[in-house]
Amino acid sequence: MNNPGIKLVDISVGYLAETVIRGLSIDIAHGEITGIFGPNGAGKTTLLCAVNGLAAVSSGRVFIRGREFTVFNQNMMRRQIGYVPQHFDIDPKLPVIAEEVVMMGRYGKLGFFRFAGSREKELMAKLAGELDIKHLLKKPFGQLSGGEKKRVLIARALMKEPDILLLDEMFAWLDLNMVSRFTCLIREIHAKKNITILIVSHDLGVVESLCSRVIWMENGKIAFDGGREEFLAGVKKKNGAN
Repeated sequence: MNNPGIKLVDISVGYLAETVIRGLSIDIAHGEITGIFGPNGAGKTTLLCAVNGLAAVSSGRVFIRGREFTVFNQNMMRRQIGYVPQHFDIDPKLPVIAEEVVMMGRYGKLGFFRFAGSREKELMAKLAGELDIKHLLKKPFGQLSGGEKKRVLIARALMKEPDILLLDEMFAWLDLNMVSRFTCLIREIHAKKNITILIVSHDLGVVESLCSRVIWMENGKIAFDGGREEFLAGVKKKNGAN
């Protein structure tokens, strides 16, 4: 591939004695927005964790931007990847403010024994403006609403200035207005930064509005991998038959 983004070669991933993903291969070009869909337990989140080095790959190979992900370079490789997890809970009683959560995303990029300087503060201010979270930065993160937390977590991921952005169920439990706002936000981020984006979601509306490519997973394997139109036509045909 001339412009490599994410390449998984025959990977298997599991936790303890359970294998969640079996012999899966994917090749995603840089700059592509890909939706990962499927029922609960299909392995979608595990796939993101394999890409991010947060799940042990028992067999197969993972390549990020043309370079293989190994135990020896995992810290460096993770600096290229921004990750918005499905759950990121902090006890509301803990004195952790949103500004500190955002800056967490930069620490991996800075490395050990380095502290945030003027460049990091300028980047955070820029992202806070783009994501409309300036008024939230001094508030306790645990006391923010679901939508506010997700905007803060997107800023946290973008503090890495990543080549790849992984979004795990970021549209879950949001009302239609907030889903629309986040959809526009992701489009703007992609247009400005031309990064590779993987979106795990249960919302088929995300396909129509964001994803040029769709991967459907079942039982740790790929059941469908193709374009948006082909996928939606298949869904429509299946629903019409029921």
